[in-house]
Amino acid sequence: MTPIFDATVRLVGFFDGTYLFDLANEWMAFHDRENVFAPGGRWLGPLKAGTFLDADGKAVAWLSGARPTTGMRPQPPMTAKRPLPPKRPLRPRAPLPPPAPMLPGGGWSPLTWAQWLGHEPVAAAAVDVATLAIEPIDAANREAFFDYLGEQLAENGRDGRWFQPMAPTAAGVPQSRRDAFRTGFDAAFGEPGWRRGWIARDAQGGIAGHIDLRAHANPFAGHRCELGMGVRCDLRRQGLASRLLAHADAWAGAQGLRWIDLMVLSANEPAVALYRREGFLMQGGRPDMFVIDGQSLGEVWMARRVAAGQAAATAR
Repeated sequence: MTPIFDATVRLVGFFDGTYLFDLANEWMAFHDRENVFAPGGRWLGPLKAGTFLDADGKAVAWLSGARPTTGMRPQPPMTAKRPLPPKRPLRPRAPLPPPAPMLPGGGWSPLTWAQWLGHEPVAAAAVDVATLAIEPIDAANREAFFDYLGEQLAENGRDGRWFQPMAPTAAGVPQSRRDAFRTGFDAAFGEPGWRRGWIARDAQGGIAGHIDLRAHANPFAGHRCELGMGVRCDLRRQGLASRLLAHADAWAGAQGLRWIDLMVLSANEPAVALYRREGFLMQGGRPDMFVIDGQSLGEVWMARRVAAGQAAATAR
């Protein structure tokens, strides 16, 4: 087996061409089509020319005999076919450490080997979400929104975490869904199929999260709307979802809408908990509604009265 060294030339594991083993001979990841995945199927990053890269294309560790390198930000791959757990191999003899390598062109990853594997938490940078700019989705930023949404969809189903009732994909937003968004954005409010959306920008101008409201298909439900929302993985649990919900709620109230409805997968427990905290009430649901890649998924329906609509009802 080939030894694996990190940026400090510390021996961190061994690689047999398919499995990555730690120093106690326990397997901790596997290799499939030039990418490395955690045992549960979560993508860790590419293996390029003997270098293990993070999701930004920066070097985390390298194989003995290779020259550490970096690459462009990689495209997340399709879900890997998880192999059977390997037999425990004989413990390799500890190798002599190689000479310290030259600094890779793009620099080393800020992640340690254990953080890259997901064995240790990564400290999230504090973000003041109150300072993030929120802007409407329009023709100027629509393609950037679709790129961001494609990255969100690539996480669906990864490592057993489901938040969309659709098959995992790394191919971006399906054309049919792009067309539905475009048609809805172009429709006037109140017309069948209307949709409005907003994105939050981070300090570098990247999309940090989004929220959208759309018409119900039933023409007699014009006083209600349906919600879709997402927050970038590195900015979750920092209050951005609450701010996006408040922004959309204010817009809905100004249009005279009275209720916001949503559907969430019952397996998406963090989202269900968030909506509960934000005042959404359970309306019902259906277990075993979807079967995707052999996984049974239920759905939960929730609703919240629009703040302006609540005030109007109280005044009456």
